[in-house]
Amino acid sequence: MQLYRRQWLKLVTASAALSTLGVGQALAQPTQGGKTRLILLGTGGGPTPLPTRNQPASVLIINDEPYVIDAGNAVGRQLALAGIGLQRVGKIFITHHHDDHNADLGTLMGLAWSNGRSAPIDAYGPPGIKDMIQAYLEYFKPNTELRMKYDGRNVDPKTLFRGHDTQPGFVYQDKNVKVTCAENAHYPNHGHDGAEHHLSYGYRFESADRVVVFSGDTAASDAVVALAKDADVLVHEVIDVERTTDLFTKKFAEQGRTPEETKRVLKAVISIHTSVEEVGRIAKAAGVKTVVLNHFVPGFDPTITDDMWAEGVRKNFTGKIVVGRDLMEI
Repeated sequence: MQLYRRQWLKLVTASAALSTLGVGQALAQPTQGGKTRLILLGTGGGPTPLPTRNQPASVLIINDEPYVIDAGNAVGRQLALAGIGLQRVGKIFITHHHDDHNADLGTLMGLAWSNGRSAPIDAYGPPGIKDMIQAYLEYFKPNTELRMKYDGRNVDPKTLFRGHDTQPGFVYQDKNVKVTCAENAHYPNHGHDGAEHHLSYGYRFESADRVVVFSGDTAASDAVVALAKDADVLVHEVIDVERTTDLFTKKFAEQGRTPEETKRVLKAVISIHTSVEEVGRIAKAAGVKTVVLNHFVPGFDPTITDDMWAEGVRKNFTGKIVVGRDLMEI
């Protein structure tokens, strides 16, 4: 336990410093209008809580309006730490339905309402979003009744919380931004399972001064390359295959799992994520200016330095490389 605490303190100290690998890697400051800002709220990969990285979430602030991408556990706290009042959240975009990306979707809406929001909150994502919001409203009902009866709230969240099941292509547009999405390669056989088709998305956000693309969780994907064409920033997930193999093998052995099961799970995990070298190839093919590494697998391994993460990307990409950290602004 002491070892983990020391490592955590070292990494937290390091994350507060500016890195030499990219641009704008300071901790987020209170919002200012006038340009498109990107803040990484959570950069860890997977549903396991980590000591130094929160679960996946990011926010774009465009003309002082926040647009949240993914809602892993504790996204509300991360927004507060980034200086963004929860009552300001009105647009949420979910990449896919793994719980490290959508676990706090309803909770974020609920916290926004409990903190005074009286305007609609819209959530967009693969089919299933609408049902999730309806189910959350039932879950939230006892709290709703108490706050409306005793806390002075007079707007029923049923009139505010809205889920939108989307398909690849155009998603949303307002005076600040145009949002499109493409199906990536996170699921085997592109999510086709008999009559079912499970969708996983990458998103492209186009504002007046910046184009920012989020790969979502994915293996190397031509669709992501096309989505990210000539973007200013590509936020891309990443896996270190060697260290993931080492850590999974050790952990599964300690849990008493068989070598066959370990091999099967490792193969499945590695096949749906993108290696550092492949991220470099994707960024080069898309012609992006900056690539931001995100959704790290493994999410906590003090033996992997920022330069080690970037080294593999640099083999194939000569642009700017940012090794993401929670609350980093790019």
